[in-house]
Amino acid sequence: MKKKLFAAFSAGLALTLAFAASGCTIGGRTSTNDSIGELTEKEGTITIWWPGSTVEMQAIEEAKADYIAENPKVDIKIIGQSTADFYSAYMLACAGNSAPDIAYVDHVYVQTLAYYGYIANLSSAGFEDLEETFIPSLWEPNFYEDRLYALPMSANVLATVYNKTLIAKAQNTTTDKITLPTNYEEFVTLAQQIVALNDDSTKNDPYYAITLPSGTGNTSMASMTYLAYVNRSGGTGILSDDLHESLINTQPCMDAALKLYELGRYAPSTFAEAKFESGKVGFIEMGPWKISDYEKYSDTYGWEVGYTTAIPFTEGGNTGSTIGLYSLVVTNNSNSALAADFAKFVATNDKYQLAFSTPQNLLPTTKTAIEDEYYSGDVWQVFVDQLDNVVVRPGSPAWTDIESVLGTFVTNLVQRTYGDEDAVRQACIGIHNQVTSALEDIYME
Repeated sequence: MKKKLFAAFSAGLALTLAFAASGCTIGGRTSTNDSIGELTEKEGTITIWWPGSTVEMQAIEEAKADYIAENPKVDIKIIGQSTADFYSAYMLACAGNSAPDIAYVDHVYVQTLAYYGYIANLSSAGFEDLEETFIPSLWEPNFYEDRLYALPMSANVLATVYNKTLIAKAQNTTTDKITLPTNYEEFVTLAQQIVALNDDSTKNDPYYAITLPSGTGNTSMASMTYLAYVNRSGGTGILSDDLHESLINTQPCMDAALKLYELGRYAPSTFAEAKFESGKVGFIEMGPWKISDYEKYSDTYGWEVGYTTAIPFTEGGNTGSTIGLYSLVVTNNSNSALAADFAKFVATNDKYQLAFSTPQNLLPTTKTAIEDEYYSGDVWQVFVDQLDNVVVRPGSPAWTDIESVLGTFVTNLVQRTYGDEDAVRQACIGIHNQVTSALEDIYME
């Protein structure tokens, strides 16, 4: 495996490569055997890392009590863990032989963890039979090389949220008669109409057509936006299906960048959620966790909120939007059979799914839980419908660093730091070369 890392990438990949350097042996566990043994008796202790807020803990504490009531020889230790640095903390715990038996992780890391042998192969325990339990778009991201390595636990998806009042003003009509764009050209036309509303009275607080994730603290959302724009530009993603090759030099990836560059004309230079909330922005792409906030702010500032699935770039074209998905993984150790049984107990039960998701306005991952009355109504239906058209972040071992580079790239696009469209294309090629180099570091012997 080559050791050079290109300068634009952070130390995160270097840490991953260092763990893998000695034959992919982690804390005494090797990547050559990740099968789960037979569960002969439900007895022993399970340790689980779980998000640490009171609301989040309630669901897992309830599951713990119910499982122990059925299996009194089992003890379950729950350790609250911040999701902010979860991935690196879990990697280090695996290396130090101190990892929990179960962890709640962002799906984008599942393939990396499986690649290096840190987590157990759930297919070996027959868990693929659970497929019909889960929503298809939330089930599929948990596979690596045709084997299941995680069970989906909670999700969110970005939909298009819009200011009916501002759009009506731009279109010189009423909120019940506005026309939403059906393709990219119509969106740009509407964007021009919105910014044309600005005059001397708005010079200190102008109207914007859209706010896009950019600037400090928005790396994850910015990279997700780029992936969604690639999908809507007709692309299949930024990496090949086997995750070994970069596609950022292809036309859909360049078209996505060019659209973000153009839309920078009609957007604040940094992600401006507060401006949308105060009624000064036409469109934002946001998840269901903000539903209650938008009800409050639209009432406070006197504007009417609307929701729709992602607007395609061509009429009838792709309407992909990126998902946030957290799944349960089982550490590859001698306790994996018992741990896997508890993970299945939690993830497949609507009671715990709903107890975890509803207080946070997140989406459950089972087909039956999503039919709960809580998710009824027109607004929730938009987010449920969007689950049929999702874009999954590529589960590459290099993702942490690719995400960082894409976040900076999108910020530069939105802030229009490139001189012209040719400079944008050249930037795409440069990033493609960087990603190619990183992938070679991982996959080339």
